[in-house]
Amino acid sequence: MIEPFANNHQSMQVGELIIENQEDKIIIYGDLDLLLDESGYEQAKQLHELTTKVLQAFKNSNQNNKKTLSSKENSDRPDKDIDNPFM
Repeated sequence: MIEPFANNHQSMQVGELIIENQEDKIIIYGDLDLLLDESGYEQAKQLHELTTKVLQAFKNSNQNNKKTLSSKENSDRPDKDIDNPFM
């Protein structure tokens, strides 16, 4: 289980759903089929535990009151247009 917003290197997988941890955001992508069986129950419990930890991190932090996210500052994408080197 990841510790939400604690670092930039943790990730976890539930079914085909990928959850990546960042210090300023949680990235979730992929697919998850929750079947009405033991496996689906275990996956649902994992999701519940994760979302509970994420919500608790919001309660314990003033991060959600910030006007700008620090991930924008650390983005690999520049904020300006650059010339296309292939033209």
